Amino acid sequence: MSITYQTTKNFTPESLQRLFQSVHWESGNYPDKLARAMANSTAVVSAWDGDRLVGLVRALSDGETVAFLHTCWSIRPTRDSTSATR
Repeated sequence: MSITYQTTKNFTPESLQRLFQSVHWESGNYPDKLARAMANSTAVVSAWDGDRLVGLVRALSDGETVAFLHTCWSIRPTRDSTSATR
């Protein structure tokens, strides 16, 4: 597994759904909303194994004094890649 990192805010709803559902978050059932949420976040850093989204962290900020680290996941590297950690 070779992990690369990107600062894009553009994700397919399907890639977000897969990642969010892998950690059993209810928001994984709303992939279009997740895609819009990422696009509207202050900053997003994602981890990729090839073209597969395996981790994500995002920040929300008022641009002056406060920033909030909102989302952080990574899928554990396993043979079948079905387990996840939060």
